[in-house]
Amino acid sequence: MKQKCAGEGCRRSRPKRRVPAHARTLRDDSYAVYEKVNAELHGAAFGGEWTPDCCGVCGKPPTTARHMDRDHDHETGLPRGLACPGNTGCNALMPRQMTLERARLIVGYLERVALSGAYSASQEAS
Repeated sequence: MKQKCAGEGCRRSRPKRRVPAHARTLRDDSYAVYEKVNAELHGAAFGGEWTPDCCGVCGKPPTTARHMDRDHDHETGLPRGLACPGNTGCNALMPRQMTLERARLIVGYLERVALSGAYSASQEAS
């Protein structure tokens, strides 16, 4: 049954709720789809002990407590693979607006900082 408008006297149906592409892929694509994409895109990079349910970024296996997060492109909604979950996992390190270009700029920035000696590992602990 369609819901009616909340306004008095209005008899029209409410418009259909729009779902963003990235939300559709999480709703419609199963975990198995992400494992398949993960194996196709990232498997060759790790080899050895790596399995399709491991992180496609760092290669860590999933814990028994939680599945890996399903990573997807927020513009197209297409699956990109699986990534470590949680607030400090690999998935949290990839902001929604992360692109390959932007990632290369960030790597260049971090390399320049490391080469300058302005920020060393000893300062990291402080």
